[in-house]
Amino acid sequence: MATIFAGFSGVGVITTLISLAAIYVFLELFQTPLILTYAIIYFLTILLSYFLNSFFVFKSPLKMKKALTYFLIYLSGMFIGMLVLWMLEATLSYDHYILAYFVLPVTMTWNFLLSFKLFKPQSTC
Repeated sequence: MATIFAGFSGVGVITTLISLAAIYVFLELFQTPLILTYAIIYFLTILLSYFLNSFFVFKSPLKMKKALTYFLIYLSGMFIGMLVLWMLEATLSYDHYILAYFVLPVTMTWNFLLSFKLFKPQSTC
C-alpha cells in the first residue's frame, strides 16, 4: 500500500501543481469567482488524475464503470472541499487562492482512501 500511496501522491503532485497554477491564474489574473473556479478546475483535474492513476499507479485498464465511480469519488471530494472552502472564506481573511490551497490535505486524504478501495488489487490488504 505504501508504494501505491507514493505513486498516488506523485500523480497528486502533478495534478495539484497544474491545479494550483490554474487557480492562481484564474482567481488573481482573471478575477473569476472563487467557487466556480474551484469547481471547474477540480473537474478537469479529476479527468487527468483518473488517466494518470489508472495507467501509472494502479495499472488498471480504463473502464467506464470505474471511471464513473472514480469521478463520483472525486466529485464527493470536491463537494467536501467546497464546504471546507466556504467555511474558510467565512472565517479567514486570506487571499482566495491561499484558501483554496488549505483545502488540499482534506481532499487528498478523502480521495486516496476511496480510490484505493476502488482500484486496489484483490491481494492487497
